This record gives sequence, C-alpha cells and structure tokens, in this order.
Amino acid sequence: MQDDAVFLERKWFDRDRAFRLARSIGVTRLRVGMAWAWTLPPEQQRAKTAPPSPSYSFGAWDDLVAHAARYGIRVHLSLQGPAPAFATGNRRVGPYKPNARYFGQFAAAVAAHFAGRVDRYSIWNEPNWATWLAPLRSTPTLYRNLYRAGWAAIKRVDPGAKVLIGETAPYARRGLSIAPLDFLRRLLCVDRRYRLRSKRCPALSTDGYAHHPYDFAHAPTYRFPGADNVTIGTLGRLASALDALQRRRRLKAASDRKIPIYLTEFGYFSSGRRMLRSPRSRYLYTYRSFEIALRNPRVRAHLYYTLVSPPRRSQWAFFDLGLVDLRGRARPQFEAVRAFYKRNRTRVARPAARAPLTSTGGASSR
Repeated sequence: MQDDAVFLERKWFDRDRAFRLARSIGVTRLRVGMAWAWTLPPEQQRAKTAPPSPSYSFGAWDDLVAHAARYGIRVHLSLQGPAPAFATGNRRVGPYKPNARYFGQFAAAVAAHFAGRVDRYSIWNEPNWATWLAPLRSTPTLYRNLYRAGWAAIKRVDPGAKVLIGETAPYARRGLSIAPLDFLRRLLCVDRRYRLRSKRCPALSTDGYAHHPYDFAHAPTYRFPGADNVTIGTLGRLASALDALQRRRRLKAASDRKIPIYLTEFGYFSSGRRMLRSPRSRYLYTYRSFEIALRNPRVRAHLYYTLVSPPRRSQWAFFDLGLVDLRGRARPQFEAVRAFYKRNRTRVARPAARAPLTSTGGASSR
C-alpha cells in the first residue's frame, strides 16, 4: 500500500483508521516517498551552493515507521526528487540534472538514520518520466549515476538493506516518458539484442526491479501494444529483459538466482474520466491483477496506490485511485483486495503482531 497524504502527511483521514483498514486487507508493506528537497529546511532547499552540513529532518518518517510497526507493517522508503537547488543543473528545486554525489550523501544520511528500522529502499521514482527526472533525453545517464551513488551509499552504511532499481512508469508517451525496456537498455548501455555498446558504462547490481504496471483502461490480461512497454498483462517482457541483462552481466542480482520484480504502484481510478464505468469491472480487474502477481514466481510484491480518495478540490484529485472514500466507505477495488486476501491468506505474507524494530532513532540525522 502507498498513500503518503494519509499515512505520512496525515491529511483528510484518521491515520489509525487507515492502518486498521490496511490490516483488514492484509497489507504488510507501506511504500513511502522521501522527497530529497523536502527533508531540508526552506533556506537549504533553495540555497544555490551546498550547505557545509545539510540539516536533514526525518521526524515525520520516524513517526510513521514506528507507527506502522505497531500494526505489523514494514516501511519501504523511495528516495526521490525533487532535488534541492544546490544539487540541480539549473540551481532550482526540481528534477533537472540532479547531482549524484550530493544524492549519495543524502542516501547515506537516510540509511544511517534508519538502519535496523527500514530494510528496503528504492532509488528515485519514475525516472523514465520527464516530470520526475529531466531532461528526458538524458534520464538514462542521470539515473545510472543516481542509482550507483544511492546503492553504494546505502550498502556501505546498512549492507543488509535491500535496494531496488527502476520504479519505472509503464509505457512511452511522446515528450513525457521513455518506454521502460528502452530506458533499461539505455541505462545499461546495450542495444536491442542486449549487446554492450560502451565499455565505459559500468554494470549495476540490485536486490530487485521495481515497476509500476498501470493500465487504467483494460483488463489486467490485456496485451498492451509496444514491445518495450510493460503493464500488468505484459510482465513477461520485463522478466525476459532482466534475464537477458543478467546473462550479459550488465545487471547483477545481489542475492537471488534471478532478479525479483516488485510491483510498487498499481490501481484503477475511482473517479474522473479514466474511471472504468462498471463497478463490476473495477472489482474484477483489481482482483485479477493480484492473482496475476501471486501466480508469477518472479513477483515479490504487488502494491495498491492509494487507500483514500483525495478531496475533490485537492491538487491530487486528478489521480484518484482510492480504495475507500473520505468517509471510509469501500470502493469495489477495496472489496476485491479484501476478497483476494481472504481467499489467499495462506499463500501470501500476513502482517505481524508488530513489525520488528532494532533501534528507536531520532528526529534528525545529526
């Protein structure tokens, strides 16, 4: 599950009620965004030169990690943009050419602070989408540098933590995104046959590949067109690409024989023009998507985004995938996830009585 507005920012819905709802549908993992710039005070966010000692503040995430543990739920931190002004190519807070060295320092501070309490990280969010990383034509190279810096920093500080690569959007859109498999090949500097194009391009290691297999308009079995696009119905394309990269020793699995896949965003709209008009379809498509994930031996996690529909006047109202409305009333998608969990609870992980924590942490990285 991911719903930063509710679980992290505590907007428009009671957080404890949200956790109880999450428990009722078997949630064991909460993915939470950690926006680099927003961990700094405003004057350091906007500074044109790097502060000698960044004053990172992780208090909101500390509180969430501890609160989630009480409900037996672990946290996956997604370290992502926007970058602070001193770390961007245009000296403005945003996604433009973030500095990998500064990002590595940020990742090291996060890993040191949460060691023993957070056991899974991913690097950036939708790096193949222009509003998250820019300019679009340069994103494979930019992301390669960010990922290398983040991987090295986290593993140096907390070797046991898992670090996921990717977090890719599902398909190409002209001027907005690069198809995930095209992006992956450029990231690892291989051609369409996965042959190396540049000896100066380093191979990468990972604990898993994170992906967002959205397809809002079709059944989850639909074969979305475009050989480089990957939706819930075409996960085989991603598995084949990862296997080819592994055979060529361009992407190395840190611990598994084959690189596992983590589906870290998925859902169907609950309002707006992209909503499936049939409640029955919203139920069935959601249910079947979880069946597909469970039956695929490469898939380790399937995450629904989000829990609660935002208010109509919210800036996020355009992306309403909520499982429940603001009064907590279940959408068809919620009923589907609950039914899936009840039917398959012996085959999927279940929330613990309390997620184990080995340290208490503080409110800042100092």
